Amino acid sequence: MFTTGNHIYLYAACAVYVISTIAFFAGRRNISLAVLVAGTAVYSLYLLGRGWIAGFFLTNPLVEGPFFLPWITSILAIYLAKKKDESWGLILLMLIAFAGFALYYSKGIMPPSPNKIGTWVTVFFMTEISAHCLFMASGVYAAAFLIRGTDAERFHVLAIWGFVLYSIAQVSGALWCYQGWGGTFRWGNRHMLSAAVWMIYAAYIHTKYINWDRRQRSWYVIAAAAAVAYTSFWSYLHEMTFPRIGG
Repeated sequence: MFTTGNHIYLYAACAVYVISTIAFFAGRRNISLAVLVAGTAVYSLYLLGRGWIAGFFLTNPLVEGPFFLPWITSILAIYLAKKKDESWGLILLMLIAFAGFALYYSKGIMPPSPNKIGTWVTVFFMTEISAHCLFMASGVYAAAFLIRGTDAERFHVLAIWGFVLYSIAQVSGALWCYQGWGGTFRWGNRHMLSAAVWMIYAAYIHTKYINWDRRQRSWYVIAAAAAVAYTSFWSYLHEMTFPRIGG
């Protein structure tokens, strides 16, 4: 069992991520990738440790947004590096930003309750946060396309896969909501923002039918990614005020 009493794994992993980013922009990409893999392994230990904060194992703390987001971002960076993507360093910059937020964030867990424990809640957060990562990465690649004229298709592919995962999140979230609260939808800020994000990207998919060119679609993806970042981190900061245990 890995303990997170002083969250040493989190701090160590974040330091390794910084080293990986420095190595990438110094032109040592193979070293950067190797260090990134090591950092991701250390961060995985931290996530496992979060599962034991309550004294018994829970999956929810592993997939809490501010802490799962850096991990899934590092996985995306590794995947793109393995695919010989020349711009995967952009994802490393995202990773540093997300890891820095995780260092700032309250590191305890919200007390578990019956309506927040189960398979569907874990599936929901895994797919939703993974989609958020892909959405924001698509925005970064779209900006790179506008600035450098490269990665023309990457931002589109990331946005589409993000939409697929987000759609799965909507279904699993409805199932979780039904199990926990007796209904598949609630007219609250969280659900309305989630539905709004889904419609934003559903609309993006349909831009092909109005013959938008890549520059127009890239501007749309940047704006959509900004909306995702705003809604995500607004929610995280709001939840930071909730009572927590373990740090």
